[in-house]
Amino acid sequence: MGFRDKTPRVEEENIDDASGEEGVGNSEAAERIETLESALRDAREQTLRRTAEMENMRRRFNQEREQLIYESNKRLITDLLPTLDDIERTLLHAGSEKGAVAEGLELVRKNFLRTLERYGLRHMETIGNAFDVQLHDALMEEVRDDVEPGIVTKEIQKGYMLNETVLRHAKVIVSKEAD
Repeated sequence: MGFRDKTPRVEEENIDDASGEEGVGNSEAAERIETLESALRDAREQTLRRTAEMENMRRRFNQEREQLIYESNKRLITDLLPTLDDIERTLLHAGSEKGAVAEGLELVRKNFLRTLERYGLRHMETIGNAFDVQLHDALMEEVRDDVEPGIVTKEIQKGYMLNETVLRHAKVIVSKEAD
């Protein structure tokens, strides 16, 4: 089977019509070829449009899926942060008593935090940085001579970022000038 066998055949219709005039059949064949070429162009354009539509749908689907995963992770991590805070407070109050329970709890905290970090959670460093309303919630101001005004001096509650978005603002104490 050769190349010619695969191409559609255009049957010539009445090269010589009943009246014996030559050329009438050729013009009909040319019109038929023109019609088929036009239909082929239309089909190609339609195929390109549909391919582009499918690619756009696929892209939108992937973006929506990524957004859904991000929002789900955000809700879950937000719900888990109080548990992390409780573990850290417990370790803080354990103080210098480093018994087996405290060491076990520290290991649980590290593993828990490592798991959350794999999903994009990151602790914001605050102490010593300038107060930023986008990152911090100021609970109070304290007069400090040893630090410039507007610098975070204490962190009451840790703040966290999820990827590049603030998940929870840090609750801080900010330095101010003496009046």
